[in-house]
Amino acid sequence: MRHRVTTVPVPVGARALVVDDDAMIRRSLSTALVRAGFAVTTADDAVPAMSLTESFDVMVVDYNMQTATGAEVVRHFKNRFGDQIFCVVLSGEDDEGTSARCRDAGADAVMTKPTMPSDLRRCLAKGLNSIRVAA
Repeated sequence: MRHRVTTVPVPVGARALVVDDDAMIRRSLSTALVRAGFAVTTADDAVPAMSLTESFDVMVVDYNMQTATGAEVVRHFKNRFGDQIFCVVLSGEDDEGTSARCRDAGADAVMTKPTMPSDLRRCLAKGLNSIRVAA
C-alpha cells in the first residue's frame, strides 16, 4: 500500500499570529508556519497578543497562559475581525469542557498537544482557504 501526502497550498501573503508562553513551542510553531509559507508574528502571552493592532488571517494560540486563556484571546480577535480570522487553540487538556469553552469563544478548531506540524499546517491552510472563499 502506498501512502500519499497531500499538501494544501497557502495563499501568498497569508499572515499568522502564534501565541504561546512557552518559548520553545512558540519557536517550533513559528518555524513550521514559515516553512509552510506564512508570514508569522509571535506573542509570548495573551495580553501582548491582544494589544496588537494589525489583522491576521490565522491564529494559533495556546489555551493555558498566565494572563488569560486562549479562549479569551480568540474571543478578542473574533470580536474585532469576525470570520476573517481562522483561530486554532492548542491545549494540553483533551477534554470536552476545554473544547466547548474554546468553541463558544469562536475557535474554528481545537487541537490537543502535542500536535504534528503537518496536521496544524493542513488545518490552517484549509481554514484559510475556506475563509478566503467565503469572503
